[in-house]
Amino acid sequence: MKPDQLLRAILPEVLIDNFDIERYEKSETRFDIWLDEKKEQLREDKYNKDTG
Repeated sequence: MKPDQLLRAILPEVLIDNFDIERYEKSETRFDIWLDEKKEQLREDKYNKDTG
């Protein structure tokens, strides 16, 4: 299994839906993951006049 596939398997789906995995680093005591927010607008948000 590729590392990005493993990250997608362990991270909550809401993160995968809304963020891209930019990079990750593993040390003896930590596993750091950098995420970048996706710039996609949901169809519901585009047509929802009640949002800010």
